[in-house]
Formats: sequence, structure tokens, C-alpha cells
Amino acid sequence: MDSQPVAHLLTIDSARVKNEDQEEAAKLFQATKEDGVFYLSLQESSFAEVLSDVDVLLTFAKNFFISSEEEKLQYDIDELGELKLNGLRRYKPVGRNFGGNVFHNMSHIIPAKSTLDPAAIQPPIVAREFPSLKECFIHIRQILLLLLQSLSTSLGLPADVNLTGVHRSHIPSPDIVRLLHYIAQPACETGIPQAAHTDLGSLTMLFATSPGLQILNSRTTEWEYILPKPDCAIINAGDRMAIFLGPLFAMLHRHSLPSA
Repeated sequence: MDSQPVAHLLTIDSARVKNEDQEEAAKLFQATKEDGVFYLSLQESSFAEVLSDVDVLLTFAKNFFISSEEEKLQYDIDELGELKLNGLRRYKPVGRNFGGNVFHNMSHIIPAKSTLDPAAIQPPIVAREFPSLKECFIHIRQILLLLLQSLSTSLGLPADVNLTGVHRSHIPSPDIVRLLHYIAQPACETGIPQAAHTDLGSLTMLFATSPGLQILNSRTTEWEYILPKPDCAIINAGDRMAIFLGPLFAMLHRHSLPSA
């Protein structure tokens, strides 16, 4: 990693944002407007419990991905149709093609609506961790609503049309948790496992345990790695923020396995 460009992002303190600190709110707006991505510190704040939630989620992800391929393929996302509207089928195995590229990762999707709806049917492997997953979704949603409220204030949006008003928990939405596991490759075979893209939604919260996420620096046009930072989430703005709120910036990013 020493020879590969690394992004230097602003770090936003969630506790100061919650306390409506004007300096931190301005910093949050700057990071979202100019970079479209930032670290969010969760240490020593009322949101620190989400770090414990994420530990549970990462353990669940590890246990899921090391389970037999036969078990995972019971939830093959492509088995019932190309639109991915397949009920419980949300697993993508390694090597599945998309747009001509082979993804060297496996993934599993957990829709938010399924964890917030006690009547929703869960795959057994999800059902076993249902209470913890539900708490994780609730805490993540609280954090994202806090950021959206602060950005609404910075944008001068009226209370009746602010960003939190269009992110209501009782309204159906495509919010998901996506679990990703990238497969180690020899340096000579390391490539770009995912095409460069922006996210479709408003805000994405990422927790990573190893390098892999890259952003395109709009000033230098170089791809830079975002390194995981202890007790922090990585937040990036999506297309919804950029399209409907012109001052904000959707970050072009991709996932690339480091060569070393």
C-alpha cells in the first residue's frame, strides 16, 4: 500500500453533530459538498453502540460466507429472475458475471424492511441473528437521519421538505445492508473486481476491515484508497443527494484489491 495513493478525508464527529455544533455542521456540509465522502467518528458518542452492532454483523457475515456453497446457493439471487426481486434469494457467488467483468467477491443482501417487519420471513441463517440485525438497522438509521437533518439545515431546507421527511421508516424503501467478501488474489492477477460507479441512494454507511475501496480524486483524477479507520464509518453521498440537491456531490468509487 505504501506506493499507492491514499485519500485524506475529513473526519466528522457524530457527537458534535448531534449537539448541533455549528462548526462541525459546516465541516459536514463541506465534506459532503466538495468530496462526497468522509469518515464519521462514532467513538465516545451516544452512537458508539453501533460499533458493537457492527461487530455482530461482521461475525454473522463471516459465518455466512464460510458456510457451505450448497447452503448459500439456496439463496442464489439470480435463480428466479434478472430483476433480483426474489424474496429470500439474495446471495451472489464468486465469479458471477456482470457487464463482462468477473467479480472476485461474494455478497449477501439483507433488506431493511425485512428486519423492521417482525412478520417478515427470514432465511434460517438470518433468523438466528434477527434481534442483533434489527438493532443494527435501527442504530444506523438514527445516525443517517442525524446527518440528513444537519445537511438539511445547512441547505436551508424548510422543515416540511427537509431530507429526514423523505426518509420515513414506515414508508417502503429499497434500503439494504450488503455484506461483501472479496477473495484474495495473487498480485499478478489483481484487477478491478467492480466497475466505477456512484451509489443510487442518499447516503451509504460503510464499515470495512481491510483496504479495497477507492475513490476518484476529482482534483488530481487519481484513484485513491480509503483506509479503514478505527471507530469510524465511511459515509458517501449518492445520486439522490447530487441530483436533487445540486450543491452536494456523489462520489465516483470502485472496489479494487490492493496489489500488496
